Amino acid sequence: MRAAVLHGVDDLRVEDVPEPELRDGYVVVEVAFNGICGSDLGLIHAYGISDQPHPLTGACGPQILGHEFSGVVREVGAGAQGVAVGDRVVVQPNYCCGECARCRSGLQHLCAMMAFHGINAHGGGLSERTAVPASAVHILPDSVTLEQGAVIEPLSVALHAVELSGVASGQFALVLGAGPIGIATALNLRAGGVDRILLSEPSPVRRAVATKMGFDVIDPGADDLAAAVTERTDGNGADAVFECSGVAALVETALASVRARGAVVLVATYKEGLQLNPYALMLTEARVMSSLSCSRKEFEIVIERMAAGAYPLDHWVECVPLADIVVEGVEAASAGRRMKVLVEVAKNRL
Repeated sequence: MRAAVLHGVDDLRVEDVPEPELRDGYVVVEVAFNGICGSDLGLIHAYGISDQPHPLTGACGPQILGHEFSGVVREVGAGAQGVAVGDRVVVQPNYCCGECARCRSGLQHLCAMMAFHGINAHGGGLSERTAVPASAVHILPDSVTLEQGAVIEPLSVALHAVELSGVASGQFALVLGAGPIGIATALNLRAGGVDRILLSEPSPVRRAVATKMGFDVIDPGADDLAAAVTERTDGNGADAVFECSGVAALVETALASVRARGAVVLVATYKEGLQLNPYALMLTEARVMSSLSCSRKEFEIVIERMAAGAYPLDHWVECVPLADIVVEGVEAASAGRRMKVLVEVAKNRL
């Protein structure tokens, strides 16, 4: 079968790989669509894949990438429950040990030995077929397409960030960065009843997309962000600020934009270290938190909202075939020519 395999930094190859092993408690999914994530781009362009076996999964490079995917169950292993051949599914990619203090307290998504399918576990969604634990599978309602299913994971990650913030209907939210995770965050704010949302984005391509989706968006290079927030909040500042750009300097912008005792959530990942001004924190008593992954419940909420039409794919989601993933997928997403890229893996046979 064909798969996109990362061999090292800037060395992603579409090649033939062995069929996945069907283990007890696992299912084999024929992948329809797999989204390219910012973490994938970081692995491809900067970090590569470790050559040391992961302590939980035993996986190491080369690695089949892909952790945001949907497909159809083709095989069911012994002991796998709650799923059948032919089910249309989305996969939650988190692996946890189930034994550490975090897992025991219900924070499996923060497991001390966490791993992710398509990052540091055997297999990945950028392959025609992949084997995953049956417990990781969510069955899609008939009203949710496989294309929609492939964006459920990033939407769930964004929902987790929104819920961490505690922002409520009627309050004001600022989203720094209108890339895929910024759009996913804004969509979740809107779906949760927060309709006072401002996005800040320097890219004209991304600003155009956000505007077409009905969001209030400004260019921080041409417009005064502080003035825009002041005007929209009667000088109080944003109730919640979501830093989705991955630009370390914008953490200071987030702190300058939040109201007293508001919330700043770091949703992006950063290549460089962060420097926080302690006086900015002291003067506002703002809560600053980071957000990673999501819970099973948040996955279920997004699926329910997706079925109800809360997350339109128009304008921000584009599809490319697996054979063109490097140029039309990875390079286009890295350069900002495309927003959320879904790779069509085995669509024609589903």
